[in-house]
Amino acid sequence: MTPSTRSESRLLSLPDAKRLWGSIAAAPGAPPAGHRPILLAILAACFVLRLGLGWFLPNIHHADEVYQVAEQANRSLHGYGIVSWEFRTSSRTVLLPALVKPIYALSASAETHRILLAALFCVFSLIPVWVAFQWVGRLYGLRGAILAATMMATWFELVYFAPKPTADAVCSYFLVAALFLARPAARSAELFLAGLSLMLAFGMRVQIAPAIGIVFLSAAMVKGGRRRTAALLGGVATGLAVVGFVEWLWWGVPFQGQWGYLAMEFLHRSSTYFGRQPVTFFAKEYVLLYGGALPLMVFLIYAGARNAPVLLLTSLAVILPFHFVGHKEYRFVVAGLPLLVLLMGLAAAELMNRFDPAIRRGVLPTVVCGWLVSMVALSFSDHYRPYWTRDGNHVLAFEEIGRDPDACGVALVGIRWWHTPGYSGLGRDIPIYELSPDQEARIMSAANYVLLAPKQPAPRDPYVRWREYSRPVQYLYRRPGGCVPDESAQIVLPPGIR
Repeated sequence: MTPSTRSESRLLSLPDAKRLWGSIAAAPGAPPAGHRPILLAILAACFVLRLGLGWFLPNIHHADEVYQVAEQANRSLHGYGIVSWEFRTSSRTVLLPALVKPIYALSASAETHRILLAALFCVFSLIPVWVAFQWVGRLYGLRGAILAATMMATWFELVYFAPKPTADAVCSYFLVAALFLARPAARSAELFLAGLSLMLAFGMRVQIAPAIGIVFLSAAMVKGGRRRTAALLGGVATGLAVVGFVEWLWWGVPFQGQWGYLAMEFLHRSSTYFGRQPVTFFAKEYVLLYGGALPLMVFLIYAGARNAPVLLLTSLAVILPFHFVGHKEYRFVVAGLPLLVLLMGLAAAELMNRFDPAIRRGVLPTVVCGWLVSMVALSFSDHYRPYWTRDGNHVLAFEEIGRDPDACGVALVGIRWWHTPGYSGLGRDIPIYELSPDQEARIMSAANYVLLAPKQPAPRDPYVRWREYSRPVQYLYRRPGGCVPDESAQIVLPPGIR
């Protein structure tokens, strides 16, 4: 027996690599016949839905999607903008801001930049939909593929996060792609792309390293000899080179953003500055998010895991570590969502396949309609509904201010700067100030626009109400004339961790 044969034999005897991959290990190498037009229609509908909601319901889920991406891309090109503490300490990856720089290089309005950015990330968000169609279609045929892809395309949280340049969501697209591309029957080109995808996900979000390790090991344990290993490692090396090169171009040091984050977290405990939550935080969030649908979700995830244990193992490797970190936020576990939705899609397709073929044709539209109704209900629950319009008024107000050639300063009254889209949301270098209502003299000289938080008293003449926004009710005031800039009050280097 040659060394190569012995190596392959050991891989085959590992408790069972193929069992870890489940049914996909023995699935056909091609998706069901006639699938392409249907897949393209689903992807197109998904893109229109996600971009449309991002366009007409602008919102800011968290400041990071602005101040770690759009603001830094705009600042690197035009020389103005807010420099967050993460970029002052070189402790954030620059993959996403580097990616969107071409958008902010265009001479266009802030609204155009926002829509182009949303369109770009909506395209990336189609990756899990494609994976769901391909994975489930190989196991349960065309109807199963349609059901799973529809479930992935319309899962309310994935629709909400799709237009956002947040690493929590974007890394998940590459993680689920890597899993599919590294399946036991994958070709060399797919394995190369799997390794590349894994390293891009790691470069964006080092916190999911345990999940990335599990995917890599699950792929490496499958029989395939040197060809499979070489293709996978080639993709990993290429991915690392891309990440290191982009970080070097920005910071002057390869992997500076990743090392900087680890140094700030483990040496300075930076996350503790943002509060600590109990270990039950996410459990409470799950109950509030999903309500009565939670037991059904758990059942479908469990049933799907029998067909693909690797999906459940990887999703748990994403989600569980965050339960034991002091600072917790809902968005942290979004990276595990596509994997869980894919498990639910596998289970739903298997259950649908158990129906008699004579009535199976009518089952699919019934299940899809029921699913869509449930997604709308979860989207507009008391807990999730406010997300769709969070800080949306500020986005619209900043875009309108940016379109006014006479705008020379905007004052925020009762609003913190991180609840706005920043200078990138204005599209121009118009000074931004945070002021309290008792600083009226400063307002009148430095800013000809005033954006008020809800229930704040209106500024006195010569300011007049210019725009009214809803959800919640807010007002934007304007006065004629120019401004006397106040550099000491302008927000450029806000306080942060040093």
